[in-house]
Amino acid sequence: MFATFDFNDYPIVNVIFSENINNSDDFDSFLNDWMHMYLMNQDFMFIFDTRRIKYIPIEYTFKMSIFIRLLREKNYSYLKKSLILVNNNFIKYLLNITFSIQSPVAPVFIWSTEENNYEIIKKKLIDSNNENLDQDLIYIKPNNSLIPFL
Repeated sequence: MFATFDFNDYPIVNVIFSENINNSDDFDSFLNDWMHMYLMNQDFMFIFDTRRIKYIPIEYTFKMSIFIRLLREKNYSYLKKSLILVNNNFIKYLLNITFSIQSPVAPVFIWSTEENNYEIIKKKLIDSNNENLDQDLIYIKPNNSLIPFL
């Protein structure tokens, strides 16, 4: 399984990724689980832990961009913000491509870290905002696509 959704701290949802995607069904399952969050009709936040990922084919950046576009068509975005934990420049590169094609539907903060203390990670998500941005975070502004028709 490519991604595991942990709801133990809802409305914060932890998404932990495995080392790689085995096939497109793996990725589709991840997207379906994400879409299911919208069916709950409750606000939520994500912590995406990408630090185990070793490799993802670049084609998934385009699939992710299309998925974000579908989320944008929703009347209301239940996703309030996301924190993406990274420790790999290749993953940062893929995120850059994805968000260049299609900006996120809610604020995204990318944190290069090896931190494993969940309470510190959770505090980083809750405290993160684009006005008082920590120097170790990258802020990705929502609704600002490079290719607006996508």
